This record gives sequence, structure tokens and C-alpha cells, in this order.
Amino acid sequence: GLGPGATRTQHESAFRLPLPGDFDSFLTGLSKKERHELRRKHRRFTEAVGAPHLIEGTADPVGVFAQLHRLAEGRKGKFMTPAREGFFRDLATVPGARVDILVGDAGIPVAAAIGFQDDDAYYLYNAAYDPAHAAVSPGIVMLRMLFQSVIADGVAIFDFLKGDEAYKLRLGAEARPLYALEGRT
Repeated sequence: GLGPGATRTQHESAFRLPLPGDFDSFLTGLSKKERHELRRKHRRFTEAVGAPHLIEGTADPVGVFAQLHRLAEGRKGKFMTPAREGFFRDLATVPGARVDILVGDAGIPVAAAIGFQDDDAYYLYNAAYDPAHAAVSPGIVMLRMLFQSVIADGVAIFDFLKGDEAYKLRLGAEARPLYALEGRT
């Protein structure tokens, strides 16, 4: 137990999405509306920017990620301080870390994600996109490409981690409660 006087309080949820063994099965498992939306957004991205693909191994993937973050307005743009960029640079050195960058035909970064992958799951830690490309839904296209990539790697779970954004539920993720534990010493 937690000990006398300790408390456990649910404060948020994490969202996990079970993945099938192939991408076509993933698409088939979505609602007709969500499947249509993913295809429509992918098509719109392709028409405007070119065929989407993920690149790795750029000279400075965390720098690309940080720059995309800084392009956002409001809190998200101000979030990426030099100290936080250093934190993300450290994270990118952890075993299993991956920094994926979404580009179109011209190879210009449109979105980026930092996550972690092991044999069983991919954990999406943070993502950013260029607001100049907002009309082509780079965030959803990035997710689609990540799903395709991790399914090809044989991963069985896509973990969105915490945050109750509606798109996670629309894509079939299941909520798992997170608790704050406070004990007395």
C-alpha cells in the first residue's frame, strides 16, 4: 500500500491505441468517417506539398523539431526555450528515442515528432508542425505516417501518453487513468 494517510487521486488519462499487424487492417479498424478523413487529409497534403514521408538522420533533427515548435503562436511557440531545446536534445540520446520529420517532395520539414519505441510500443512524447502548412493537416498526416512506420516495425501499441485531445479517441485510443500519489513520511 501507500502507507497511512497516503492519497491516490486520478488527475488525467493516458491514451493507448492497440495496433494490428498491418496498416491496411489499421485503416479497416477505423470508423468509416475517420478512415475517410485520414485518406482525405493525406490526399490534400500530397496535392499541396507532395507525397508525405518521414525522414530520419538529418544533421540536426532536434533543431528542426525545436524550430517548428517556435513557429507556433501563443504558449506552444513560447514553450521551446533554449533550456527546453537542451532537454529535448538530451531526450533524443536515450535508447529507443526517435525524432521523425515529415516532409513532402521538396524535402522541407512540415512537422516533427519526438517519441520512444521499444519492441512493444511507440510512445509519442511531443510534436510540432509549421503553421504555414496548417491547411494540409500536417499533424494528422504525421500521425498517419507514424502509424504506418511503427506497424511496419511490428509494434503493437501506439501510446499517445497523457492529454485528452479528441482526435485520440476518434482514432480508437483507449483511456487509461493516471493517478497522483501523495504519501506522508
